[in-house]
Amino acid sequence: MNVTFNLVHEPWICITTADGDKVLSLWQIFDGTEQPLSVVGDSPTQDYAVLRVLLAIYWRAHHHHLKSSVPTGRRDRSFRWDSWFQEQRNQARQHQRDDIVLAYLKEYEHRFNLIDDEVPFMQVATLHTSKNTHSPISRILPDAEADFFTMRTGAGRASVSFPEAARWLIHQHAYDYSGIKSGAVDDPRASGGKGYPIGTGWTGMTGGTVVRGETLQETLVLNTVKEAVDPTATEDTPIWERDPDTPSQRLFDPSAPKEGVMPNGPADLATWQTRRIRLFPEGDRVTGVLVCNGDRIPDAGKNVFGDPMTPYRYSPNQSKKNLTAYYPKPYDSERTVWNSLDALLVSEDDAGFGGKNLAPIKPATLSNLAEIADVTGVQELLDIAIVSMEYGPQSSSVGTVISGEIGLPLYLLQNNEYSTTDRQRVRAAAQAVRDTAVCLGWFEGQLAVAAGGEYSFGSKSADRLYALLEPEFMTWLRNLNIDDVAAECMRWQELVRDSALELAAELVRGAGPKAMIGRLDSTEDGKGRVINAGSIHNQLLRKLRDALPLLAQRNAERTSQQGENDD
Repeated sequence: MNVTFNLVHEPWICITTADGDKVLSLWQIFDGTEQPLSVVGDSPTQDYAVLRVLLAIYWRAHHHHLKSSVPTGRRDRSFRWDSWFQEQRNQARQHQRDDIVLAYLKEYEHRFNLIDDEVPFMQVATLHTSKNTHSPISRILPDAEADFFTMRTGAGRASVSFPEAARWLIHQHAYDYSGIKSGAVDDPRASGGKGYPIGTGWTGMTGGTVVRGETLQETLVLNTVKEAVDPTATEDTPIWERDPDTPSQRLFDPSAPKEGVMPNGPADLATWQTRRIRLFPEGDRVTGVLVCNGDRIPDAGKNVFGDPMTPYRYSPNQSKKNLTAYYPKPYDSERTVWNSLDALLVSEDDAGFGGKNLAPIKPATLSNLAEIADVTGVQELLDIAIVSMEYGPQSSSVGTVISGEIGLPLYLLQNNEYSTTDRQRVRAAAQAVRDTAVCLGWFEGQLAVAAGGEYSFGSKSADRLYALLEPEFMTWLRNLNIDDVAAECMRWQELVRDSALELAAELVRGAGPKAMIGRLDSTEDGKGRVINAGSIHNQLLRKLRDALPLLAQRNAERTSQQGENDD
């Protein structure tokens, strides 16, 4: 094969730089000649998958350097993690050349050939089916695999350039949906020419969490935890450090062909080969692809804790007397901010958790930054990007890509007395929105009763409140005055109340004259009571006092003070 494309030296990564958008090679990202700021490619999930390959390179390069430079007998004592982290971060902010990574890339550059007869990058060179068939390249293009609702032209679906093929190849391993695949020859799991479902890609099971820095290099540092570079992490090998994969899965024990390997750490998971893939080039384009089953994640991800970039959720159903079960937690497509906050914020000992409701585990990257802040005393606002894939039924199709941004004060992640108290206040601020949304949904349903209809919870009005307050909450959290969080939370509840009452007024105007007049509702004493917009609104105000306790407490104190003054 004469055609080649080496990812170390050929440009293929879509990058926003200080000079505009560019396509860079791995070498250019680390050699100091460019000023890369962030990965911005074809989709948020692709960007995340590519970033994790960059992270795996960065992690392993510095692991090997630390392993060789720190004497074996003094590794635990000589490796000051917080000092190393701060030094790396300072260098990264200045776009300095990273000779450690460049030396690593030079050592392994032969494993980064996208097109190769023996060891193509993230592929199996000999992969084939019994009938020597393969799919068009559109198989790994999420926006082009189906015939409908695609923006790609016929030519754009028939072939892609080598750079784009590399990006989608990485994405395929990370996010491929479950379902039946082509059965590979020499894969003992294949039957009747088919590979039966083994689950989605590992990254598709997770809630991708990126702490973004001012530069791409700083982003790499901010998303590094000690376990990823520790001199003792010798088993945490990415695909290019291992022997090339075969068509079958990697085995924990060769005598048990159905027992796959356990993930060995952050780099292993960041490059986890969920599939066995082979690209088929024609000239300088890729026209075909074969996708078969690869390495299965054990137990659907139960207690696979090695990924530092995802939160984990507690599963009471899978937990047993001597086994506490956690699974990676993807972010929700609905009410993303409200349903994601605890996964980013809480600590194990926070109030409200225990028994069969254990706290989620926030991404290890966030815990690491909080611990370093305990040492340095430096406070800052974390710029966090979240990304997840939501799949269709049985995870057999790609559904919705979830992505968003959250500004989170680092102070709230620390575990000192003040941070813990204020973290609870912020969580209560989010809970106030949930409780108020329930009140508003109840109000909409009761207006329907007043107009002569049947009660049905008003999910539309609840959703409107969530949507209205989401950007407000994001701004409030980003600009939170950590010196007076209590006052900030009081002002937040005022905003929630005002927003709810504005929406309630709209509902009354839209309910019509029947709701204003109301209806007579029978009671146990036979006297009945009138239900109309006015009486329901009074009930709403009472419910809001329960949903917004800070305001209720303040009003009670004011009333008490007024009474004392009158006396």
